[in-house]
Amino acid sequence: MNRGHEWGIEGLTPAWLVFCACVLAALSGVAVAAPEAQQPTAQQARSWENYFGVAILPSGRAVVVGDKGVVMTTDNQGQTWTRQQFKQGLKYDDLYSVAFTTDGSSGWAVGDEGMILRSEDRGATWTQQKAPAGSGSLMTVAVADAKNACAGSDHGAIVCTSDGGANWSLQKVGDLGLFDLIFIDANNGWGVGEFQAIVHSSDGGKTWKLQSGGDRVKTPDPYFAIAFSGQNGLAVGLAGSAVQSTDGGNTWKPDNYSIERKSFYAAVSIPTPAGAFYMAGEDGVAAQLAGGQLSQVNTDTSNAIAAVAFSDHFAMAVGLSGTLLISDDGGHHWHALNNQALESQGQ
Repeated sequence: MNRGHEWGIEGLTPAWLVFCACVLAALSGVAVAAPEAQQPTAQQARSWENYFGVAILPSGRAVVVGDKGVVMTTDNQGQTWTRQQFKQGLKYDDLYSVAFTTDGSSGWAVGDEGMILRSEDRGATWTQQKAPAGSGSLMTVAVADAKNACAGSDHGAIVCTSDGGANWSLQKVGDLGLFDLIFIDANNGWGVGEFQAIVHSSDGGKTWKLQSGGDRVKTPDPYFAIAFSGQNGLAVGLAGSAVQSTDGGNTWKPDNYSIERKSFYAAVSIPTPAGAFYMAGEDGVAAQLAGGQLSQVNTDTSNAIAAVAFSDHFAMAVGLSGTLLISDDGGHHWHALNNQALESQGQ
């Protein structure tokens, strides 16, 4: 299965190639052996490495996950990094998403073959948790609080925990890939995926229902990301396709935010201005949506951006071919960490 080629999305091809070779397996549920403690070092040029997820904690620590089980943390906005690499058995599985509690004390990272990692010390160390059989590759994780979290898979499975990850339950919402999940409060969770699917939970992840989309014939294109700012919701996807909600997700109105027909792979609400969203994706395209107006932003990269995170003090974007970008002015301007080395080398 390579739906990336069907859609013509070159930026997602590495992830989908992994799915084609995916074999479902039960996890051991034992602690993952991390490398020996390392001193933070300057990030070396790694243009062959892809990063798929990023989170910024209240302390200012940024956590990045990506290729072959890599987890990187920085406490000084990318000047130096501490790297760890995790595997199941003999295999290093890609990690696609990372999310933390509001206070940043605990979080999860998820990836290939049901890989679930849990941290209770702000990303310094991680423990492997056991995913239910049939979970598939977990593409996205959403955290409600220290006990409750859910992850969505490439085959319509959603796995959830209510006890900090000691146990995970599995439910199916259809034969469709889920690319993004979020909790907007303790009860309400939202997700998007293939065939313009929008899924919703109103009970903290105990049950999920397909709210709209999901029809392979009528709604062929995917949504890749969803975000909320108060009652305003935004989902974005292929070639700038989008839907918006102004009533907390009860209803959605189709829209289009196409910039040269580029696809948006990430969407987040941003601190200022109030009610605004930030989007990024294919070929380094990025834009801010505020007051119904879309403003394109130059990221100085042509690499696909897979994820973006904002804090009150800085923002970070990550993506393919070693893309690590940082902004200190709310996403209006970006610069690459070691950008000369990253930009001058091919994948």
